[in-house]
Amino acid sequence: MISKARSRWLLPATVASGIVILAALWYTTSHSSHANPPAPVVTYSEGVAGTFSRINPLYDSFNEVDSDLAALVFSGLTRLGPDGTVLPDLAESWAISDDGLTYTFHLRPRVTWHDGEPFTADDVVFTYSAIQDPNSRGEPDLEELFRNLSVAKIDDETVEIRLTQPFAPVLAHLTVGILPAHLLKTLDADALYSGPFNQRPVGTGPFRLTDLSSEHAVLDANPSYHSGEPNVRRFELRFYPDEPSLLTALKDGEVQGAFFRSSLNGDDRQLLESNANWQVLHLPSTTSTVLYFNVGTPPLQDRKIRQALAHATDRMGFIANVLQGQAVPANSPIPAGTWSYSAVLDRYTYDLAEAARLLDEEGWIMQPNGIRAKNGQEMRLSIITNEDSQRLAIAQAIGQTWTALGIPTEVSAQGPTTLLRDFLTPRLFLVALYGFDGGPDPDPYPAYHTSQARPGGGNLSGFSSPDADLLLQTARQITDVASRMALYRQFQEVFASEVPSLPLYHRTFTYVVGKHLQGVGQPVLFNSSSRFTDVREWRTDGG
Repeated sequence: MISKARSRWLLPATVASGIVILAALWYTTSHSSHANPPAPVVTYSEGVAGTFSRINPLYDSFNEVDSDLAALVFSGLTRLGPDGTVLPDLAESWAISDDGLTYTFHLRPRVTWHDGEPFTADDVVFTYSAIQDPNSRGEPDLEELFRNLSVAKIDDETVEIRLTQPFAPVLAHLTVGILPAHLLKTLDADALYSGPFNQRPVGTGPFRLTDLSSEHAVLDANPSYHSGEPNVRRFELRFYPDEPSLLTALKDGEVQGAFFRSSLNGDDRQLLESNANWQVLHLPSTTSTVLYFNVGTPPLQDRKIRQALAHATDRMGFIANVLQGQAVPANSPIPAGTWSYSAVLDRYTYDLAEAARLLDEEGWIMQPNGIRAKNGQEMRLSIITNEDSQRLAIAQAIGQTWTALGIPTEVSAQGPTTLLRDFLTPRLFLVALYGFDGGPDPDPYPAYHTSQARPGGGNLSGFSSPDADLLLQTARQITDVASRMALYRQFQEVFASEVPSLPLYHRTFTYVVGKHLQGVGQPVLFNSSSRFTDVREWRTDGG
């Protein structure tokens, strides 16, 4: 998940020569003139801002560089496709019981760890038990999920997982990398957290770590990788202290690609995009920035008022002006580009005349003082957000537009802890501008089911709809993907009618790769390492 810190220069003409490094062919010491030389080593180097801490899938959510490396080194039972579809990985297939409580996974045969030892069901049981350990220091949400399931080995190539209640999104969470029991089974939770394995990881993934320092990580292709050896034979991830340094390294040809976690200024973007030697990809995150309406508070309990406010919110303007085009509109409570997404909110175009018509229709009439009122009561709103400069600028722009529409709107900002503790959790706000990250499965239940409209729950708007509740509850209990998709389409239509919140945008992240690197897709980013979804298929010209 990407909700987790975020110079100008001239491009030298020599950068093209740094895109692909082909190691020279060397010859064996054989006296035979007919000996065949080995294949060339195809190397790709990429830069990131930051450095490693623990290259371990149990802890990689706390550090995005760890997440990048873990995605290259480890494999899960399942993996996510570019649109979040769940695909087989270490499990080549699975069966689900009719009641949705028992999942039987058939593991790929003849998979080996990077050290040559066989992968078996013991490794799955060990990894999931480590996540369930009360002393584990991993991601709390993942630990909570895994403590509600049990895992058992049936035989070396079969694992059974039992749930306490049906939960279709579980498959998307089984992408967590599996650890080698033969190396780690004697360690307790503290030793696992602090042990040397986290700097010398052994996985079953497409690459094996061969060198790690403060400057870089070097990974060689895994010739025994269960989906086939990657075309790129050596992958180097270089570490830089910050993104200006990363930009300079890219400009100087130190690296052939770079992933930028923070926004770039217009000059830097223009220089990147005008260079014929690079592909500049803009990958959308599943994390969204959302305008939450407190639907239990007048006048926001009226859905037509919320519809009017949606029409009076210039989402495309914010993306162009405040975010400098580095975002895509969020036209649904389900992340754009994922398998169940439907752009239902595109009907709420920026239209002040339509907003005024809806307000007039509901009896909120413009008064001589320029404020709308109904039955002697003026409409006044407030928007609260955090201290992020972009969010504050967007909230202020919204407030100015609503004020001009006859709805005086006050904007305030709080520190993240105060905002959550004193305003969002107790629902002590009218309108809030805040983020939402739904995780690897596009399940909106945590944010919009009535049961979650409680302190600690994710339903910040306090939205309650029997129709929406039934759709959300059913969709997370049935396992047929087509049926889930149909239910989510229906939910999105209910959402578009009710507008309990207004998703505004998904940030996009700039990913620069050399033109000579082919096969690089444009997946949705559940986290930064999602850019490696199809890494096995990458190839370079001549390699």
